[in-house]
Amino acid sequence: MLVARASPAVFAPNAIPHVSSRRVSNEIRVASRKSCPSRLLTSKCKPSRNVVTNAQPSSGFGAGVATSITTIANPMDDHVPIDRLYHGVRQLRQSPDVFLVDDFLSADECASIIAAAEKEDMTQSPVVYAGWSNDVRDIVTSVSRGPALWAGACAMLIRSSTSGPGVGVLLAGAGAFAAVVGVAGAGAAAWVRYQEQQLRGMRTSTSCVLRGSSAGEIAYIKNAEALMPGSTCENFEAPTVIRYEKGQRLAPHFDANKGADVEDAKRGGQTLVTMLLYLNDVDADGRGGDTRFGKLDPPLTVKPKKGSCLVFFPATKDGVFDERLEHEGTETTQTKWICRIWAHQGAVNPPFGLPNDWKG
Repeated sequence: MLVARASPAVFAPNAIPHVSSRRVSNEIRVASRKSCPSRLLTSKCKPSRNVVTNAQPSSGFGAGVATSITTIANPMDDHVPIDRLYHGVRQLRQSPDVFLVDDFLSADECASIIAAAEKEDMTQSPVVYAGWSNDVRDIVTSVSRGPALWAGACAMLIRSSTSGPGVGVLLAGAGAFAAVVGVAGAGAAAWVRYQEQQLRGMRTSTSCVLRGSSAGEIAYIKNAEALMPGSTCENFEAPTVIRYEKGQRLAPHFDANKGADVEDAKRGGQTLVTMLLYLNDVDADGRGGDTRFGKLDPPLTVKPKKGSCLVFFPATKDGVFDERLEHEGTETTQTKWICRIWAHQGAVNPPFGLPNDWKG
């Protein structure tokens, strides 16, 4: 399983703090109605392809739906709730839920994020072999319950036949058992390194992590908090800007991690929400640069549109990994800019999260 992970945050250039006017109007609207707080800290003919382009706000599944879901048929759909009355929200897919928010940021705010990223050292986007801890555990457990036990038993029989019963027999068995388990552990570690090397070729983009300093970053973070009532930026990873040049792509992968309890313990645990903000229009002629969910039936393909934000849920609000949300960035024929925010199950501290003194 492939999961892209951000490198440690770096300082972004200073900018004049600014919040989108649509964020302010949304706050007034939300404050004017009674809302149930949500939890983030711990929440027949079929087309062969479902493509979302620059559709009008009245189109798409769930367009204009303002009511909240009161019953959840599939437990995997019990994700962090969002404000379905938020301006521009369209539901593209149900079970699993995928949303697109039109005009989440203005063109100027998108431009300010790109400008901030261009001043940073954009290096090849990192890739982590997510779930390695589970794989190592499974390999070692399997060996310890089979080959290692047989090796220990054989060693004890051999020792007993040559020197008779005694403590030496037990020590011989224990030594053989430990040796086989050790070899299995070393082999599992080598397998992890091999997998990581293979995965590096699956992601060819460049990226950098910002610190929420530019006008666009501030608007993005505050709008994200407003979209997910009850959430807090303390659970967000710092905005990560990713640039795809012509011919670059990101192979199918998952954003959540089956081994999050161990591998992501220092970055807030499991990834509950992915927000992909498109910073520029890409390949309007339909030749690439899309975000594609290939495991869905039919597959869902979303075309980048400047200022729009794609929102989906790699895991339930309780951190259960969702196999359905595998996605990819298809090969682009021109430069593509996106900015990602991951919301985690727990607080995300620096260098992965925003600075402790971030006020917006």
